[in-house]
Amino acid sequence: METSNFLNETALSTDETEPIVVVCAADNNYAMPLAVTIRSAMENFNSSRQLLWFVMDGGITKRNKNRILKSLKSEMFTSGQFEIRWLPKPEVFDNDVVLSDRLPSCQSLPNAAFYRLVLPEVLPKQFRKAIYIDCDIAINASLKKLWEINIEDYYLLAAKNINSHTISHPEAGLLNWRELGFSPDDKKFMSGVLVFNLEKWRANNMCTKALDYLEHNMHYIRWHDSDVLHAIVKNQWGAVDGKWNFYKGRPLTKEEVDSAFIIHYISPAKPWIAIEKTNENNLFFHYLRMTDWSGYKHTIPQRLWRRLKRENKKIRSKLR
Repeated sequence: METSNFLNETALSTDETEPIVVVCAADNNYAMPLAVTIRSAMENFNSSRQLLWFVMDGGITKRNKNRILKSLKSEMFTSGQFEIRWLPKPEVFDNDVVLSDRLPSCQSLPNAAFYRLVLPEVLPKQFRKAIYIDCDIAINASLKKLWEINIEDYYLLAAKNINSHTISHPEAGLLNWRELGFSPDDKKFMSGVLVFNLEKWRANNMCTKALDYLEHNMHYIRWHDSDVLHAIVKNQWGAVDGKWNFYKGRPLTKEEVDSAFIIHYISPAKPWIAIEKTNENNLFFHYLRMTDWSGYKHTIPQRLWRRLKRENKKIRSKLR
């Protein structure tokens, strides 16, 4: 069952020779924020372990991959303490355009968001645990702290839903929670930052179960990959401090930004799109200046042009 309190932030046993494994999934539109996410993790990393970062590649161009690599040049990179590896798009998503065709709620969501569902199968089998992180994030603390939280016998660790929504919530819950055997008061988690128990996922064929659920329950899905994860994991997840996936739905105070471990830019007004200056957006641009995109500005004409491209993409998708 999901724990009511946060898990103990000390692992029962840790092998200091094992790398800390982190995974992101991104397409070319998210190349720049991906660079910010990784660079922010490197800047706050305080461990002697290797930080091994996998990117499930949803179509990042060679030029942008080179820009990402230039963004990560540091002592950690040159010493070998940090390594980035590119994973090809999972074969099961080769025709993933059907996701936006069949899931109207996902038309503005990158298909790469669903790649996490097969993460345990695409990673090398030698790894027993992995952190998954969305790439619209700024990391403000050492991922070593998250890595060392005891995962116990859970399928995954996650932060509870920021609004403490239950699985039966009329807007945020699962449409078929009764059929799946949930209790109405069961809690939801946020899927943007997860720690996967890879061994348990593989032992119970959870990736196959996730894809089967996605295939046969399209008419129930409102909240994308999150609905799938809740349905197959049920309540077998452990809660971590909400600071590991911090979002308030309003501008944050400087104190909130400073105390958060991870800031998640969930709203459509991403910092690289929004014109407004906020404390959390300032944090994003603090790390952006350390990347090859330093000096990036989002002007009103650029904003209108990007909006036009997004609308055009939706129209083309509907015409297929």
